[in-house]
Order: sequence, then C-alpha cells, then structure tokens
Amino acid sequence: MGIGDAITIVSCLAGLMVALPAMMLFLGLIFNQTTQRAAERLAYGGIVPFFVGLIPSVLIAVPASILISLGSVPQFCGSVLWLLLLMAAFTGLSVVSRTVGMHMRDLLATDSTLLDPIAGVLIVTFAISFPFLGWFIILPLSLVTGIGALVLAMVGQWFQRAPAPAYDGE
Repeated sequence: MGIGDAITIVSCLAGLMVALPAMMLFLGLIFNQTTQRAAERLAYGGIVPFFVGLIPSVLIAVPASILISLGSVPQFCGSVLWLLLLMAAFTGLSVVSRTVGMHMRDLLATDSTLLDPIAGVLIVTFAISFPFLGWFIILPLSLVTGIGALVLAMVGQWFQRAPAPAYDGE
C-alpha cells in the first residue's frame, strides 16, 4: 500500500464525515413531519421497525438488481428503483439519528428540539465511520430499521381518519 492509497482512503473517510451528516440533516428537514413521526415510533423499540423495513428492502433490492443485470431499458428502471430505495434508506438513517438525538437530550441538558437531529447525526456518523463494525453491522441495521420506521409512520398516517364533519343542524 503506497502513500497514494492511504491518502485516498483518508480522503474518502473525510468526505464521508462531511457529506453524510449534511445529507441526513437535509433529508430530515425536507421530510420533517414524517421523520418526526417515525422517530417517535422508533423510540418505542427497534425490533418491529427492523422486520418491517426488511420486507421493502428485499422486495425492492432483488428485482432492481435483476433489472440492472438485464441491460438497456430494464437497467435504467432498476437503477431508478435502487435510487428510490437509497433515498428511503438515507431518510430512514436520518430517522435513526433523530431518535438517537432524542435519547441524548438528557445528556445535553437542553429542551431544544433543534439539537436533537444535529447531535444524533454526529453520533450516528461517528459510529458508522469505524471499519467493519460500523460498515457491516451498524450501517445496514440502521438503514433497514429506518426504512421500517418510515413505513410504519407513513402507513399510520394513511390509516388515520380525518374527523367527521360536525352536523350544524341544517
């Protein structure tokens, strides 16, 4: 391993430490209400969201990979499916970071909800930057659990009924 390889590895990790928190904060702000509901759901426990997130992850990733291997137009469709799955996965990662930030609120000794996502993003990014443990255990588990929390939050919102209109007597 030469000096160029070492510089490349360090540069990639430095880029990850800057770009990933920015992307998680950006996605968390764009989908603010959904990520907030999903973070509140994830605060109750992570087992059910993990298994719920495993279903769309497999049901989208396998057909997308098959489409990519076919070439031409199916390859484009498979690439679009993968990009949609990655967008959902990184939005789910912002949900996980917001949940971590909510649990860190006591240590921060503040009631500011603005610091929750920022502290969570920094902690999650630091945790997944470690080789092997972060890359192959923490990151995949967080991505799948975040997708599951998003699915549960969106399904819960879809099945919530609007209140019936009041009868005004006419």
